[in-house]
Amino acid sequence: MSGTEEPVKLMLLAIGLGVGGTESHVLELASRLDRKRFQVTVCTLRGDGAIARELRNRGVRVVALGGRGKLDACVLVRLWRLIRRERPAVIHAFLFWANLAGRVLGRFLRVPLCISSYHDFEVTRIGYQLLADRLTVKWTQVVTCCSDAVRQTIFSQIGGEESKYITIPFGIDVSQFNGDRSLRREELGLCEGLPVIGTVCRLEEPKKGLSILLQAVAQFRERFPSPGLQLLIVGDGPAYKSLRKQSEQLGIAPWVVFAGVRRDIPRLLPLLDVFVLASLYEGLGIAILEAMAAARPVIATEVGGVPELVIHCETGLLVPPGKPEALADAIQRLLSRPEEAKTLAARGRERARKHFSIESVVRQHEELYEACMQRLG
Repeated sequence: MSGTEEPVKLMLLAIGLGVGGTESHVLELASRLDRKRFQVTVCTLRGDGAIARELRNRGVRVVALGGRGKLDACVLVRLWRLIRRERPAVIHAFLFWANLAGRVLGRFLRVPLCISSYHDFEVTRIGYQLLADRLTVKWTQVVTCCSDAVRQTIFSQIGGEESKYITIPFGIDVSQFNGDRSLRREELGLCEGLPVIGTVCRLEEPKKGLSILLQAVAQFRERFPSPGLQLLIVGDGPAYKSLRKQSEQLGIAPWVVFAGVRRDIPRLLPLLDVFVLASLYEGLGIAILEAMAAARPVIATEVGGVPELVIHCETGLLVPPGKPEALADAIQRLLSRPEEAKTLAARGRERARKHFSIESVVRQHEELYEACMQRLG
């Protein structure tokens, strides 16, 4: 792009801007794109959230359409008016409802370039959603996916031209995870002298496998009552009450801390002796990337795109999903072998730095936008 050309008008279209993996991806992408080349607007179908406020703090324009529920027709009218008024050259949408809205309105309003993104397997989708995807995928020029596993699965479900499906992973700013300003245990209600395992995720079951993780902790404490361990769960979601009740029923509630939503993850991760993500399915797992960047030894389930991050016995440990015994064994292995844990953690950080830096991910998006625009003339 020459210095005399106007920046490309780019709309990043999200369903919501609360705390989550896709929302964090939008935050980093929108705030780091070259503003001499791209004029970025982030539009959310719902109202404001924590990520919306952070975007504005970083100088990114955010438009919240204030939608209520999944089928709010008023949102489509507002989005129609916004697109017609602003005439973006590119609409890049994220996840099903935003993808669908971006394709349909982009088609009717003749937006030059429409891109859809998938960051999960969305196994709970019902028939009409798959049908809608199949009917409208022809109206998007590119489909970006966060992992090869997601790309292959989504293509098999939706179809269309295989060449338009590409993989661009999540990325992180590794420099934020140097552990320079770690929190103190007492700030989170953690005990001194006990190992800490932890996870960061939306409390959504059965997807995140948190019930399995609680069972694994209970089994671990039965087998190894001294010194035992404590579990830190960071995040919020619809399963919070049931998970807290389960921890009480298992008799481990005194050793489980629910920390809620936190925006200081780089300061929190150094408190963990082991990071665990027990998901039953997962597109990629940005929380795993953050733990690797923070040089925390990682245990994760061998599902979806996770093996594209965690190489078993090299940058972490992989266990089968839904198996609390296997999870408890892996936790015991890393807590009892600190040198192995340290080696895995160091290799994990290096892998995150080399292959999943946010700078590389932003550059891939910039090149994608410009290459597509050039092809369109």
